[in-house]
Amino acid sequence: MVDRRWLMRLGPPLVSALSVGLIASSSLGVTDRPWEPRRCSGGANALAASLAATAPSAPRDLARTPWFTLDPVVDQDGTLTGQRLRIGIGPDRARYLDLPPESTAAGPFGRLVLAVADDGYRSELRGFDRIADCWWALGSDTDVVRRATVDPAGVAIHEHRVDRETRADLGVWRRPLDGSAATQQLPPLPPDESVGVTFSTTLTWSVEGDRLAVQSCGAVQCRTRVLDPATGHIELLSGSGQGELVGLVGDRAVAYAACQGLPCALLAIEVPTGVATRIVPAAGLARLAGTPGDVRIVAETGLAGGTLEVRDLDGTLERTVELPDDAVRLMPGSERAAAGVAAPPGWLVLAPDGRSPERAVLTNLDDGRTVELREVLR
Repeated sequence: MVDRRWLMRLGPPLVSALSVGLIASSSLGVTDRPWEPRRCSGGANALAASLAATAPSAPRDLARTPWFTLDPVVDQDGTLTGQRLRIGIGPDRARYLDLPPESTAAGPFGRLVLAVADDGYRSELRGFDRIADCWWALGSDTDVVRRATVDPAGVAIHEHRVDRETRADLGVWRRPLDGSAATQQLPPLPPDESVGVTFSTTLTWSVEGDRLAVQSCGAVQCRTRVLDPATGHIELLSGSGQGELVGLVGDRAVAYAACQGLPCALLAIEVPTGVATRIVPAAGLARLAGTPGDVRIVAETGLAGGTLEVRDLDGTLERTVELPDDAVRLMPGSERAAAGVAAPPGWLVLAPDGRSPERAVLTNLDDGRTVELREVLR
């Protein structure tokens, strides 16, 4: 058994991803090689160039696109002893780094995968660039940085912190990448008996990239704050029966209902009012897909995959897409998948376990056409 203290710290919404990771760590990465990257050089301009690298516009561009998975490492007694960060490019086998147990990863942001490694004394933030074969030191703190993300402009890291001794919430902080001091953006959330103990907090940018959704979840129910970094304005979404966030687009947050396990209903929550409407009766893995001007909800019809439903943001069914194999799964957002890859606009990433991009199948959102990543890049 995995040490449940770590599972509970990481939080119920991520337990499913961890379970996948525990299975995957015994079968994936067997031909991976360890990675000992050098320290990146070139200063602020080189860092900015790594963060500003162009996202893929077509499947062939994935040949030079980084991806990552983060897998728990357990010993023979089932105790969590570390996290293995695997970073690959296109269909190539990954290189890996072993991190402490309380580590997280996010991205990719341009060419960088952001990792937070906490050794029990400090949280170290690093950006890994597989293409340049190097890493950037992006900051450190004596508080525990539980989650971190890079803003779409590539100028700052936004991080959720907790107190090292008490694990009390310390809010969300903004750390400029020019080396200036971090400042608090969001205060800690006050207790809420209807939600219970907060187990996890996640950071998700809106599809437009202009607002940050900060979701804090108890055992079943969640609260979400939507921050506009430009103005400092904050909206609190609570009391709507919401579970794990799927995504934020415009003034609408799409989230699972507060239920245990999948399939589960999907809700559309209006940010200004907090009013929630059920728009999908039962969904397995789900994500928002498309461009800022044309966003749709894509969801598996059940737990086993096989068929995807493509719906508009009101829940109206546009089409169904039959997957090429019952074994492949929709790759959800990076928080649930504990993995990340930038998909070209109009394409979905599918994988045998829903999270391993080197074995990905790409499905076109409009016509259902599917291609294997390796075939595209030959």
